[in-house]
Amino acid sequence: MIIPSEGHRYYTGQYWNDFESVRRHLDQRATGDPNVTWFEDLAGEGRRFERALILNCGTGWVERELHRVGIVGEVVGIDIAPHLLDDARRGAADVGLGATYVEMDVNSRPLPDGPFDLVLNHAAGHHISHINRVFHQVAERLAPDGLFVSWDYVGPHRNQYCAAIWEAAWEVNRTLPDNLQQIMSYPHLETMLADDPTEAVHSELVLETIERHFAIEHLARLGGGIGYLLLTHNEAIHAAPLDETEPWLNHIMTADASFTDANPQHTLFAYVIARKLPEGRDPADLGRWQADEDEREHSASANGGEYGPRTWLAELTYGSERPEISLGQAISARWPGATKRYNRLVEWLIGVTRRVRSARGRRRTSRKP
Repeated sequence: MIIPSEGHRYYTGQYWNDFESVRRHLDQRATGDPNVTWFEDLAGEGRRFERALILNCGTGWVERELHRVGIVGEVVGIDIAPHLLDDARRGAADVGLGATYVEMDVNSRPLPDGPFDLVLNHAAGHHISHINRVFHQVAERLAPDGLFVSWDYVGPHRNQYCAAIWEAAWEVNRTLPDNLQQIMSYPHLETMLADDPTEAVHSELVLETIERHFAIEHLARLGGGIGYLLLTHNEAIHAAPLDETEPWLNHIMTADASFTDANPQHTLFAYVIARKLPEGRDPADLGRWQADEDEREHSASANGGEYGPRTWLAELTYGSERPEISLGQAISARWPGATKRYNRLVEWLIGVTRRVRSARGRRRTSRKP
């Protein structure tokens, strides 16, 4: 099984959607109403799903929200992490939700038996390496009138952003006050491979694979090319008072919406509602897609888990030579305690940089967006 290391640092806390204004922006793009979440919208017209499958359910908060708005009966949740499933079981019992939780790796084990009239992928698909195999199984287990609902990261795999996305975020970042600017550091592939090789492993294939196996009824491109990059893990903007940051949050998300509308192919997140293909899928296509996936995963296994060529920005930032094992992995393997000390050093250096920028910002005349 492929799981994150105990000390992985990527994507923990301080997300862009921690901000209420960002959540309203995403709801507006997903449902057309900033006051209506996707699950509340799904509950419209008295819709109810008697049996739902939740992919990579984590702590179970999603199915509890579906239960809260009254649209699910029985739930089957699957995840690879037993401690998260324990949390999910306790949470379901607390709210009276009928739920069965199964510990499994979807890449190597078949999904629970259907039929399901709802299958939900909430930020799960971008962690799945055998995504074609899994989505094929989802289509097979979906009831004829059932729905496949996906809210997921669909941007570049392992966050290896293209120059267009990086430049757009960079330019907006420059317009922020110095003390609120993001420290833009291009995601380091070796660190991601060492910390969590599942993170965004095939995120760029999520939409393509949904289109193979389902008929899409609703597709909302949620954006993120600017907002996600500038707000996620931006310690300064998360720590600042809301009355100071709110105008800049609106400034960032307005720029994000404009960029996404002009460049829909560069959306980092998408919300999809889909159904079974009425005509089914060509067996020849199914065989070819699975053969391509098997070859891709076999090749990656021989390449340290890396897929395809690196981006121009990655090579420009870190160089084109890829050692057999990264320095961080080598140090961690030889001296496990050194990894934590290194992480604390990095956090201290970031804190120093923040304080310097904050001091500069206080000396400058306040600018308004």
